[in-house]
Amino acid sequence: MKGFPIITATILSLNVLVNSTLVLAQTDTSSAATLSEVVITGQYTPQSVKQSVYQVRVISKEQIQRQAPASLQNILNIQLNIRFSQDVATGGANITMLGLSGQNVKILIDGVPVTGRQGTSNEININQLEINSIERIEIIEGPMSVMYGADALAGVINIITKKNGTYKLGINARILEETVGKEYGIRKGIHNQYIGVSAAYKSWYFNGGVGRNLFNGWKDSATGRELLWHKKDQITANAIVGYRTDKLHVYYRLDGLDEIITNPANPTGTEPAIDQEYITDRLMHQLQATYTRNKKLSFNALTSYTNFSRQVYSTLYYPNGDVRVATAQGLHSLTTFNGYVARATAVYKPSSVIAIQPGVDINIETGEGERIKQGSHNINDYAFFATADITPHSFIQIRPGIRFEKNSVYQAPPAIPSLNVKLAVAPSTDIRLAYAKGFRAPSLRELYYDFFDASHQIEGNPDLQAERSNSFTGSVNWKKQLNKNAMLSLIMNGFYNDVNNLIAYAAKANAPTVTSFINISKYKTRGGGFNGNLSYKNLTASLGFAYTGRYNEYMEEDKSLPEFKWSPEVNSFISYAFSAIGLDLNLYYKLTGKLPYYESVTTNNQTAYRLVQTAAYHWADFTVNKKVGKYIKLNAGVRNLFNVTAVNSTAVVSGSHSSAGAKAIGYGRSFFAGLIFDWHTR
Repeated sequence: MKGFPIITATILSLNVLVNSTLVLAQTDTSSAATLSEVVITGQYTPQSVKQSVYQVRVISKEQIQRQAPASLQNILNIQLNIRFSQDVATGGANITMLGLSGQNVKILIDGVPVTGRQGTSNEININQLEINSIERIEIIEGPMSVMYGADALAGVINIITKKNGTYKLGINARILEETVGKEYGIRKGIHNQYIGVSAAYKSWYFNGGVGRNLFNGWKDSATGRELLWHKKDQITANAIVGYRTDKLHVYYRLDGLDEIITNPANPTGTEPAIDQEYITDRLMHQLQATYTRNKKLSFNALTSYTNFSRQVYSTLYYPNGDVRVATAQGLHSLTTFNGYVARATAVYKPSSVIAIQPGVDINIETGEGERIKQGSHNINDYAFFATADITPHSFIQIRPGIRFEKNSVYQAPPAIPSLNVKLAVAPSTDIRLAYAKGFRAPSLRELYYDFFDASHQIEGNPDLQAERSNSFTGSVNWKKQLNKNAMLSLIMNGFYNDVNNLIAYAAKANAPTVTSFINISKYKTRGGGFNGNLSYKNLTASLGFAYTGRYNEYMEEDKSLPEFKWSPEVNSFISYAFSAIGLDLNLYYKLTGKLPYYESVTTNNQTAYRLVQTAAYHWADFTVNKKVGKYIKLNAGVRNLFNVTAVNSTAVVSGSHSSAGAKAIGYGRSFFAGLIFDWHTR
């Protein structure tokens, strides 16, 4: 497979990594773990979920296994306030959170930013991340710019990986076979395999694994050589070696990805088809360390280096089967991003009332390639930040924070403040309130992109300013033990985001045929919702609702239009475990409500605004898991029970409806079966 020798060669190299300064609080929103007190690693010291100043969602290892996912999107797809848009051509799955784009969502692996085809922490394709090495996923909604800098305006998704330290030797393996709609076979469907090993000796431990994720595409109604969803072949590899004592924990981790997406086409008459391959390689090195000197003082440090490359390789396929390399302009490209992160913090606790955390954060990113102006550019970002945890009484916990940032390309805000407050108003009730100033840096792509061919005319804008936001979030948590066997928890939350200088696509003023990037004056999102969880004996159930409003920028030009367009979401989960036979049944459901927005239409030099709505759809998955002996678990089920493939967008003008195209959602109802083998010895 192209690029894989690079991964296997570098898997022996030694680059470095240290534990994330911020280890997020933990709750499991769809299992009994949500309803009980869980001891976790908090901001500064280990603490319970109830003690966390942040409102955090955690997707546990048990929940991930119950869902039997083929990709990370399978896991996050049922979460409230998270939506995806599919790019069936390039294989991407772009995420939005709280109504804000994926470029505002910081994707982390063990606290380290991930690099993708847009650069570091910009519109990361989460389906390029290996799922079999995940211990849990932690989600914080709302700006985390003080802790994580740019691009954490909507929130943080932190992927925590497995770190063995208990078993002398372990082997884990997984096989998953899944249909793609009705299509399945040796050259059809989904075929995933993974094998990992772990070992521990005294204070040392090791984990490693390699996997292959093969998606053979979805043909459905496509003719000839074409596919509606293109073939994707991934090889992933990971390795971690660590040393842990009571006071010191140091580990190095390597993650590798080699991916090829194949896009075949049909010849026309005697003219050849243009076939394209999108080849992605990523190597991510981390070194992390945590040292606890005493009860009052501890240190954290990390450094990471990521090399990411994406190549477009084009060939000509002739009707007689002849294949030649394409030579036309724009049909080949290679873009490379290199990201370096260094971060260090200290926690000092002079008394039981206050703890202080100062830190430094350095991010250096370089991008080069045919589609970057002048071949190569870099962005250097240096920051100092500090937070404090103040607990004058068990009733109240206050966490102020501030960040100072210096950037080599754009002007960051002079100071970025935040304030989080938790009020324990009753033994069963907590209130969390937060204000944060956020910002998002322009990406290298937005600043320096340069792509011109027969179908594209896109260029970056080096004069872009950083997006800035003011955000407020709040939540009320109530949890009650109803009786010996039952527990109920309820969470109500709301959010308010005002964004200035939002970066968006636009026609270039002096060249209308060229698309570039501009700063829009403002953008806003508002929303709220609730989530309830019930645990009764072997039954676990949850029900959630969210309602999000997205700003209508055309309202500034036409005051008769509404300021916000609102869209609902509903999700639910129910699980029942037959403990005596090691069997559990799980049903997941989510309603993604219609998404309205306005667009401008010019007719006879007259501009009008019309409402466009992307239709609502229902999504449901059903899984069955069965333990067989001590080391084997079987799982099977159905994904996309409602057989959703696409939803229509409809333009509404003067009460009449006209089709405006369809948005790809899925490849139809699919069936899967898998096997997990997990053996270990103490």
